[in-house]
Amino acid sequence: MRVDLDSLASFSHTGAKGGRRAAEALETLTGVPAHCELSRTTLVDADGLSSFLGDAATRIAVPFDGALAGRALVSFEKPFAARVAEETGTGDGALPEVANILTSGFVDGWAENTEGTIDVQPPEPVDVDDALVDDVAAADGAAFVFESRVALAGVDGTCRFAVLPAAEEFVDYLGDDGDLSADALAAYAQLTAHSADAVADHLAAMTGIDPDAVESHFDFVPVEDVPSLLDDAAYEGAVFESDGPVNTVLAVLFDEDESGAVADALVAREDPDEALAESAIAELGNVTASGVLDGWANALDATIDVSTPSHVRDDGRAVLDTVAAAYGRHADTVAVVDATVALSDDLTCRVCAFPSPEDADTVAEIATELSAGDADPEFPPEYDTGGDGA
Repeated sequence: MRVDLDSLASFSHTGAKGGRRAAEALETLTGVPAHCELSRTTLVDADGLSSFLGDAATRIAVPFDGALAGRALVSFEKPFAARVAEETGTGDGALPEVANILTSGFVDGWAENTEGTIDVQPPEPVDVDDALVDDVAAADGAAFVFESRVALAGVDGTCRFAVLPAAEEFVDYLGDDGDLSADALAAYAQLTAHSADAVADHLAAMTGIDPDAVESHFDFVPVEDVPSLLDDAAYEGAVFESDGPVNTVLAVLFDEDESGAVADALVAREDPDEALAESAIAELGNVTASGVLDGWANALDATIDVSTPSHVRDDGRAVLDTVAAAYGRHADTVAVVDATVALSDDLTCRVCAFPSPEDADTVAEIATELSAGDADPEFPPEYDTGGDGA
């Protein structure tokens, strides 16, 4: 049981094209240069869908039906919404029309690949998060999200544009070859959830801080968009490579709202030595990365070795540039196990694992075993603090 990455790669690129079309439509409407910052196809557990889609103050849903049904959800950050209102001269009344235009531009790309038509319905405000998951999750609880983030030149904030097709219909839309099923979708969602739990447990064990929130999803990203998975904020952490039945590049990165927060959490000194702090951060990344990979290895009853950590301190996109360069020689689209663990208001850990495209069958085997077993993640007992958090 596997997800056909080649099939999803084509739809990931269709999603990227839809994001560019949406940006072009927005530029035509406002007269302000617009561009698509990020496009990705994401598989997320339905229970985590609401948190994944965010909580922007202004959110508008645009249902569609016909050859493919579902809904688009357009979230506007305040500076973005204000600029659109200013440029169109229609105030907040412009936002539903923007949502409609973005959705129409996107689904036109899907309509080109089917004999039927896809009809866009009138936009409607979103008031209840529970309504987001209706009809878009497969029977086993996994939902597809085609996400794009559109920006206007010179404007802070973005418009987050997420298209959520009805999962069962979308599986049929992709084809009848059996490579994609509700069970397969649920298995990949379980893989990410299990990996995120391992990250959270290992971080809690080493820092004594109980995580505030854990999010996870499985992304299919055009290789050129890999750096856009992270913003240009400063990150510190470590990058690893694994060797064994599945080869993976894995980045464990901390986004610090407050400088020195990572070192303060790991080194019990007022002014920790920089070299000591770097070593502690690399070790935390090492234990966290090993925890993720140990869970995968246990599923395969095999050994996955992890390389010596390479300490990094750079903006997020620069860190992932090297990943994009490495995989660009082998594939147009890469799969990403993506987990975010918030340890506190000013300390967040982002873990991105990039299994080699050549190991897609092995990743599918791991996903199947983890979804069947749901074993607890393990971590070295010497790091078990036994505390309730700091």
